Amino acid sequence: MKSKTKNGLIGLVAATSMAAGVLLGITPALAADGANCKVTTTTSKAECDLITVALVNKVLSLDPANAGRTTNQNYVTKLLVQGLLFRYDAKGVAQPDLVDKYTVSDDGLTYTLTLLKDLKYSDGVTPVTADDAVFSWEYNLNPAPPGFQAVTKVVAKDTQTIVITLSKPFSDFPRALAGIYYPINPRSKAAGNPSYWTNPLSAGPFKIKKWVVGSDEFVIEANPNYWAKVSVQEVRFLAVPDPVTRVLAVKQGTIDYAFDLPASIARSTLKDKKLFRGQPFQLQGNFTLDFNLRNTADKPWADSKVRQALSYALDRQQFSDLAFNGEVVPSCALTYPTNTNYLCVKPGGTTQDLAKAKELLATTKWPNGFNIRLSVFNRPGWADAAAVIASQWSKIGVNATVAAEADAVGLAGQVAGTFDVQLSGYGSTWLSGGLATYMGAVGAWTVWSGSKADDALVTQYDAAQGKVNQQAVLKKIEQLIWDESAHIPIGQRSGYGSSRLPKGLFENSTATDLYYVKQKPALGAKRSTKK
Repeated sequence: MKSKTKNGLIGLVAATSMAAGVLLGITPALAADGANCKVTTTTSKAECDLITVALVNKVLSLDPANAGRTTNQNYVTKLLVQGLLFRYDAKGVAQPDLVDKYTVSDDGLTYTLTLLKDLKYSDGVTPVTADDAVFSWEYNLNPAPPGFQAVTKVVAKDTQTIVITLSKPFSDFPRALAGIYYPINPRSKAAGNPSYWTNPLSAGPFKIKKWVVGSDEFVIEANPNYWAKVSVQEVRFLAVPDPVTRVLAVKQGTIDYAFDLPASIARSTLKDKKLFRGQPFQLQGNFTLDFNLRNTADKPWADSKVRQALSYALDRQQFSDLAFNGEVVPSCALTYPTNTNYLCVKPGGTTQDLAKAKELLATTKWPNGFNIRLSVFNRPGWADAAAVIASQWSKIGVNATVAAEADAVGLAGQVAGTFDVQLSGYGSTWLSGGLATYMGAVGAWTVWSGSKADDALVTQYDAAQGKVNQQAVLKKIEQLIWDESAHIPIGQRSGYGSSRLPKGLFENSTATDLYYVKQKPALGAKRSTKK
């Protein structure tokens, strides 16, 4: 099966090569521009006037309260053109961004953040104020998304000072502030104005130069009012949904950087180290199978025994070997395997157990199997992975029809509750953010699946001190996840990217899919508002 998958992908390369230029509609002349903008340029000298970056799909919304806020192309672009209190540096460390200094009370419940002086949004007129952080909390974070369940109050002590009160200590709170849920926008412009989000002001490193909602292009340029100077003057994001076309576009020079590529094809096609820099990655999160329990009481997968049988039927190592070149670490816990608190409560761990799967099915109304639609986003390896799962489930009589969908189609199905089961996954820069996605009251997959929520346990984990106490809470969480099995973990998300750009100039922060751009002063360095 492995050879069939690879041969099929190679055939797709040949079939796609003639069309790549037409689909992209750009020439290599529009790619990386600048005297110090080559893959061989040292980081210290690296500067680019213009770079072109591939997205997996079109940017559909920059509204932080929009249902699509957890969709990759929406948040990776949004965070570059909106201000953040904290921002991830190249190593994936949350560093103060708009914040000059901050203190944490002895009991860990009060964060006092002081903004940098004289900050302005990209219009050069509107000041960035502490009240904007209050507005952003009121607009987007109440009710609280993952990472913010412990927040009870956000107030502006004065124009520069923000005071955030928590109900329980949360040592990873700066990482939550640097995540996808808390971009800062001006109350004076955004409040009661839905059209604002089509061209929002920026307190981040870039501002929008050109964007029409739903178009293939999203073009941004350096924000002259940002507190630091970025080393890339303009970034042209281009939606290239087909993963093989992304590889070809990098090869011909129409794309300078692509984060999510089919690894086997990219490694063989983009192997010249004088032109390309390979970037394998592993996210802090898992691939999961997520079932629709909304208005599906008459469906086989409404029965937890059926869902557990489907989990036992999985060969997680084969999933990794055939679809991801063995680079996905098998997992049977919502906690990803490389996390030091990884804890699996599923009987038998990650080992496939077809006998147990058939035994469980025999106790349900569907002892001989059933039909189910397995939907999946059109990402590198994901459709192949879904086909592997379908093959494994067929061994217990379950007939899964794989439907590879564009992000917009998949998201619409998630929101409307029209899917049966979806191969999906999460990546979160703090563990409880991932946990809350699947069991927080407003977590994306809790809502889409209609699964059980327990915010109290997530908050309890955040407040736990030390590995022993944290694992005690995690054991309860993982037991709830297994008992319900509305979300079945498969393995830690991994992937492959490639760049024509200098190292350290524009890339994903370590273990995240969020972009880092070289700037001076650097995040985490001693700085002032002067450039």
